[in-house]
Amino acid sequence: MVKTKLTGFLIVESIVALLITISGVVIMALIVGQSRALEQKMEEKTDRVYAWHVMKKCDLAQITVHSHVYQLVGNKKVYDTKDKKTYQITK
Repeated sequence: MVKTKLTGFLIVESIVALLITISGVVIMALIVGQSRALEQKMEEKTDRVYAWHVMKKCDLAQITVHSHVYQLVGNKKVYDTKDKKTYQITK
């Protein structure tokens, strides 16, 4: 009787430890995935602002930054020919 209770307790303890480990891995994967997405979004925004700044300073019509070709559209706008979108530059 004592042996079966001990075996049952060890099985339940192992299952709880496994659930905690799986939860930790899932949470870590979500955090890493979200941080990579945020990093990529910030890099794209920084590239657009950089392209706008260089085109204004050097009086250029277009510039290539990280395989994106940006064209100066207006006073505070750049056009990305790869994404075919116009972006408003804000400070």
